[in-house]
Amino acid sequence: MGALVGLAQALLTCIIWVDAKSPNVVLLVLDDIGWADVGYHGGNFPTPNIDKLAKTGVELDRMYVMPQCSPTRAAIMTGRYSFRTGLQHFETLLPGATGGIPSGTPTIADTFKSAGYATHMVGKWHIGYSKWSQTPTGKGFESHYGYLQGQCDYYNRSIGTCNSSAGGICLYKVNKGKHSPAGDTSAAYDFWDDRRAVYEDFGRYTVDAYESRLQRLLMPYGSASPPEKPLFLYFAEQQLHIPLQAPPEAKYLEKCRGVVGSGDLTNRTVLCSMASRLDDSVGRLVSMLQNYGMWNNTLIFATSENGGMTQWSDIWPASASSNWPLRGGKTTVFEGGVRAMAFVSGGALPPAARGTQRSTLMHAVDILPTLASFAGVPLLGGDRDGLDAWPAIASGASFARTEIPLNIGVNPLGGLPSFFPGHLVNDGGLNYSALISWPWKVIVGDPYIPLGANMAKDRRRDGWWTVDGYEYKPPPDDFKVPMRLYNLENDESEEHNVAGQAEHAELLKSLLARVEYYASKESGWVKPQFNMPMPLGNPRFHNWTWAPFHLLEEPGEASEFVI
Repeated sequence: MGALVGLAQALLTCIIWVDAKSPNVVLLVLDDIGWADVGYHGGNFPTPNIDKLAKTGVELDRMYVMPQCSPTRAAIMTGRYSFRTGLQHFETLLPGATGGIPSGTPTIADTFKSAGYATHMVGKWHIGYSKWSQTPTGKGFESHYGYLQGQCDYYNRSIGTCNSSAGGICLYKVNKGKHSPAGDTSAAYDFWDDRRAVYEDFGRYTVDAYESRLQRLLMPYGSASPPEKPLFLYFAEQQLHIPLQAPPEAKYLEKCRGVVGSGDLTNRTVLCSMASRLDDSVGRLVSMLQNYGMWNNTLIFATSENGGMTQWSDIWPASASSNWPLRGGKTTVFEGGVRAMAFVSGGALPPAARGTQRSTLMHAVDILPTLASFAGVPLLGGDRDGLDAWPAIASGASFARTEIPLNIGVNPLGGLPSFFPGHLVNDGGLNYSALISWPWKVIVGDPYIPLGANMAKDRRRDGWWTVDGYEYKPPPDDFKVPMRLYNLENDESEEHNVAGQAEHAELLKSLLARVEYYASKESGWVKPQFNMPMPLGNPRFHNWTWAPFHLLEEPGEASEFVI
């Protein structure tokens, strides 16, 4: 009898939880888009489609992410803080490195797939590729069309082996490959259709290619015999990440020249043209959902992965985002680097929620349980840090989150900074920690990702870049202080560091104790994964392509790829 009960329980876990009437879910992640790079935040870039979705949906005014790409994407996929998956790197996962989402960690795609959803991904991955089991199709997605690394050229789909963000160090010594762009002797190809490297689309603007794939995925839902499974779509857009490359259509540059106050092709103008093309892409996605009869049954969750990259350093001189009025940008834990542009929209959003703004404190780890709650999808096993924010989004109900560890830096080899008790210093590269305990935010150590001597001397990431005229406004406080404390409720621009005020001494002590806790193994902190290029990762061994290279695949995983 007991065996029969056990069998029945096992069978129940295999039940398909959804049917064709279950809601479709679109997770839209925008790359390196600044707080003020959209119109509804007071920006001057033309983004009417994004603005409309936000204004007719629910604006998430206090959505937080990580200051860099891979940590945020890992948090979204797993519902786990990046320092608990070993993906809290100061330098996002490098080409040729073996890091990725730990084996056995269920992803958001696994969650929806196990419940009977069709799961598809279009766009950028950047959370592991050395094995096929680390790539999207090994992490719960039925298909993936896009690239695996952190960036690629918008036209030739390549990424160089000389990484400027690592101080100009070349990851591999290579010669010009057959897929390298003209004049570049270090670049290798990176664009995939599942496990097939796509070389035939060379020269087409990436966003155009994405839209063709979206059409192919969505069109069947408008047919006389639509798919039986509802859709979970992860659309990880490439824009506005560098390189700054305008779309081929002249209209995008033309509409931006006057907007940004310059008639020539300044970096800000080019970025504006890319934002306008991104906005059109979002608009076309909405049109497809409407034309194929999916809109009324679809929820869109949109978020940026980190703040916009502002113009600083001789290594990133071409960046031109504005996070105004927020301080800092990508690579910092100031608000401009970690407070995300985010909203929920779509026809499946409850009517009473439309046109509202929630100041609920949310983090990237909350996306997985929140979307699962909306769709009625059961969560899989395993630890999660994320909380279900759907009631707060849908009806404004109270939400349990009051605290967010934005980054936790720990030196696993020891070494104590003179200004801080205990062992907090860095995690193999990151020498800062940051925590929000609403409304307070504490930053311990250097708030910047240390990417080289030239950048360390450049104050322009420690301040504000205006929208109009794109002017730099320096901060009022010292460039480097050991500790910072801000009240975000009345100082969202982080102008007033009150860490040294006696009246806040006990508060600061309690916040530092929380940081100390998160930095302990008892909290689940793990050492960062190894993040250096491996010899077998050299693209010269893989048809000049950034391809999976690890010889030890997971059981049942093929190690070859199609060229």
